[in-house]
Amino acid sequence: MFRIMNKSPFEIFIESPRKLVILDLLIVLPFLILPLLLQFPYRVNIFLTWEGAYRLYLGQVPFQDFGLPMGFGFWLIPALFFKLFGPSFMSLIKAQVLINLLSVVAIRGILYKLKIKPIAITLTILVFCLTYTIYNFWPWYNHSVVVFELIAIYFLLSYLVDEGRIPSRLVSLTLAGFFTFVAFFTKQDVGGICFFICVFLLCYYSIKEKKIQPLLIYIVAFSISAALFIVPFLKYDFLYWFNYGQEPHSSRISIKSLLDILLAQSTLEKVYLLIILFAITIRIKSWKSFIDNNLVFFTITIVLAFTLQSIVTRVTSPLPTDHMSYFHTFGFVGISLFFPWEKWSTKLIYVLCLSTLLVGLYSSGVWQYVSRLMPIKHDLENLTQTPYHPWTSNSWPTMKNVLLPAATNSGIDRLMELPILKNKDLKVLNMTELTSLAREIGYTPLTQQPLWYHLNIGIFEREVEEINQKVAEGYYDMVLFQSIPSLNNFYPYKVLDKLKEKYFLYDTFLAPRKLEDSNIQVFIRPNLAKQFELKQVNDSTIRPTHE
Repeated sequence: MFRIMNKSPFEIFIESPRKLVILDLLIVLPFLILPLLLQFPYRVNIFLTWEGAYRLYLGQVPFQDFGLPMGFGFWLIPALFFKLFGPSFMSLIKAQVLINLLSVVAIRGILYKLKIKPIAITLTILVFCLTYTIYNFWPWYNHSVVVFELIAIYFLLSYLVDEGRIPSRLVSLTLAGFFTFVAFFTKQDVGGICFFICVFLLCYYSIKEKKIQPLLIYIVAFSISAALFIVPFLKYDFLYWFNYGQEPHSSRISIKSLLDILLAQSTLEKVYLLIILFAITIRIKSWKSFIDNNLVFFTITIVLAFTLQSIVTRVTSPLPTDHMSYFHTFGFVGISLFFPWEKWSTKLIYVLCLSTLLVGLYSSGVWQYVSRLMPIKHDLENLTQTPYHPWTSNSWPTMKNVLLPAATNSGIDRLMELPILKNKDLKVLNMTELTSLAREIGYTPLTQQPLWYHLNIGIFEREVEEINQKVAEGYYDMVLFQSIPSLNNFYPYKVLDKLKEKYFLYDTFLAPRKLEDSNIQVFIRPNLAKQFELKQVNDSTIRPTHE
């Protein structure tokens, strides 16, 4: 009683999880809201997020109407936001606000289940926002799959740690199986790792508690979820499209590539791992005491698993890289287990100093936002290597608050003035990153096509031959093709060669990429070009990119 009466207001505050909710919310809120207030350059690969969400918005069915090498879990939230706010890139940013919020709630819930010190959880949330949330302002499957994984781990811990009523715990275990499958149906690599993490923790629990039922319930929940999502699509060539390493797909992982990432890269991940393992060796009395302590075993397992997962996914999902930076959060959690929180958390000055240290250490993401507000002097030497085009806003509804190269905006303006766009039921094959043109022009994306056209990833030789056959037959009214010379055969150049042979090249304009050597070519069916007396547009800002 005497100790409680002598606690400072700060100690009373930080020892109350309910009061810390306010502080946690104040930390998270700027990271959630800021993307809604800024303009962003068109991001590489964001076209894929748009295309999948838009097709679901239109009512098209995955695998039945379009093929893709993964499940459609990633596009569910973006499609919902298209329904709520209309199909625009701002709707995608709003969807990401929800996804980011779910990620923070999940990581916070996991840490409270593991009985981490409340002030350590608040500081972990700060690290999570500085190193992970801040980079993810567009929805992307490599990020969303980690969010679903965190939700699955949270529900699993709700079963393993909570001491509530059995029915509610069983619901949590069932939801863990369901969200594990949602993660797998979003991206196979992280989803598969999530499954093995959960099975490992359940095996540990089952052995200690001498009961196998929890593991069986989890596997059954996962299997039923898989059957509900997969069986209806088996008749639509699902086993051809879904990538599990079979032809025409290929495995993205090998021992050599993993060793390259582990030994030649991943420096910070290895630093975290070595510090944590060293601390465990010194601070834990014996391996028996470590294994007997459920919370410590769960915490260390999850920390090590997520850190190692970030290394593996550098091989399986190499681009973009920001989706793997969650390892900082788990590295901090692992190291902070050995901090003297009983001493540090009693003094406001200690907490402020540690918070300042973390902000300074992980300042890169914040600086990227702040630097947008400062004038940039371009390096003339770099500008002579690749022509520089200013990135500007535009008037198209789908692209509000999205910056594109001025030359791209001009090309879209010319495209939108084409008289053939007035034709009803226009058949357009759009093999570019400007997939939102479907909404602007008003055509419906064609079915029985791949969702996207990355050669040997989203489209294969079978589909290339089918497209070329349709080009030869004059099936498409207009084809938009993008050349990206800095990437090796991203879009299949066999189609471009056939288009040059059979179609009329109307226009060429700059594509929305930071490395500005990519262009978009507009091909019109010859009889339509003749009907509307179209003449080729010569754009002096474009250099040839494919011979």
